[in-house]
Amino acid sequence: MNSLMLSERRRFSLGASPDPEPGEGEAVLRVEACAVCRTDAVMWDKGHRDLLLPRVPGHEICGRVYGAAPSSLQVVWPGIACGSCDMCRIGRENLCRSMRIIGFHRDGGFADCLVVPEANLLPVPSGITAEVATLAEPFGCALHALDRSRLRKGERVLIYGGGTLGILLALGAVAQGAEVLQVDPDLQKLEKGRSFRRSFHIGGGSVIDGQDAQDFNVVINATSACGSFSDGIHRLAPGGRYCLFSGLRGNEEYPASLVNEIHYREADLVGSYGCTRQDMRVALELLVLHEAELSFLIESRISLEQVQSVMPTVLEGKGFKFVITF
Repeated sequence: MNSLMLSERRRFSLGASPDPEPGEGEAVLRVEACAVCRTDAVMWDKGHRDLLLPRVPGHEICGRVYGAAPSSLQVVWPGIACGSCDMCRIGRENLCRSMRIIGFHRDGGFADCLVVPEANLLPVPSGITAEVATLAEPFGCALHALDRSRLRKGERVLIYGGGTLGILLALGAVAQGAEVLQVDPDLQKLEKGRSFRRSFHIGGGSVIDGQDAQDFNVVINATSACGSFSDGIHRLAPGGRYCLFSGLRGNEEYPASLVNEIHYREADLVGSYGCTRQDMRVALELLVLHEAELSFLIESRISLEQVQSVMPTVLEGKGFKFVITF
């Protein structure tokens, strides 16, 4: 098989590898599309807590099971959970104490085939292309964040970030009956999403101003910019919820006065990490309904040979999705 191996920081090697041999309960998946996530770019640039090198990255994967008939499209839930720890038993498998992640702890989808546990395969409904189906994993993460935020119909939601995940968070919130405002300082990115926001009556801009600048029931950061945390806390309504969806850059310290705002507002600060299989199933259902409106997120189809060249752009958070196709 052909694969793209990350052997050390900022060094990919493209070459032929032995065909993977599935073990018990596993399948060989012929990859049709694998999206490049910003986390992949961070891994390429500086590594990651869960990354074991050398590694074939890629965790937003869609393909077909080798030898299966009929061979329908499948997406991959990338977490490999134990199924028996306290987190798994209560349905929070994304927090499994023994979690291993495809593309981090074992080889992922930057290859024309890979071995995956059969239990991690989720069938793609008819009518969704393989490229759009790669959105199921990030969309599942977005829906997980909305669930952690305890979003209710009619509530006001502020989303920092106009990229792929900001768009998916916005759509998920609208689907649950929320009123959404999305902000991003990147005017070009906002312009690319303008038609989408208009279709779903989502507010958007580079800054937050006017009478609607405060009292959001839910605030979510789909950006690692530290300012999104302090600014967002001050924009929460009493009893609001701030969802820390993206990890924050740097080592900034936050003053006690900011923490006190959580106290005075009786606000909740919640984290959201990854997604569950069920989150991805719901994401697939929404992709069926909104594939046409979300197709603009597939910005470019690339080959394995082109991955190295797009990594700086992905790392900067410019544009939407680069998808490797086979």
